[in-house]
Amino acid sequence: MDRKGTWTIVALLGVAVIFILFISLRGGDGIVGERAYDVASTTEWANTPAGAKNNVIITPQTVVTGRHAYINGEHVVAGEIPLPTPCHILEAKGSASEDKRSVYVEFVSSVKSDELCTQVITPARFKVTVKAAKDTKFSATLNGQEVTLNLIEASASDDLDNFELYIKG
Repeated sequence: MDRKGTWTIVALLGVAVIFILFISLRGGDGIVGERAYDVASTTEWANTPAGAKNNVIITPQTVVTGRHAYINGEHVVAGEIPLPTPCHILEAKGSASEDKRSVYVEFVSSVKSDELCTQVITPARFKVTVKAAKDTKFSATLNGQEVTLNLIEASASDDLDNFELYIKG
């Protein structure tokens, strides 16, 4: 390679280094070398987004999908809820109204230990059995926040103790 080509490459590399330094040192207000930093709170409640409890973020659009079967006067609902870490556990319980026309399913997630845990979305299975009328209406909450319960009718061959939810979408 000749001298002219070598100097061209060196000049391009120099411009690239200067550009990268300029971008990395530029502050939010355009002043080079000065940055405004926010001080993060060390309290858990201040760092948790609104609508989150036990680090499970619940939005108004949160949908819990499960299989549903009505067997011998009992509604059986089984499914999975994605939790933020393998250290989270899920508790699910169901109850029927006095007139047996509505079923309320309550999901509560909690952390089982204070140990450091990798944040990997982990599905947690649930199964709830409630005695109620066949044409009952369902409602559900996750950590006290209302969620949409999407129930898919199970076929006679479905095993609600060992199932797979294959939901496209």
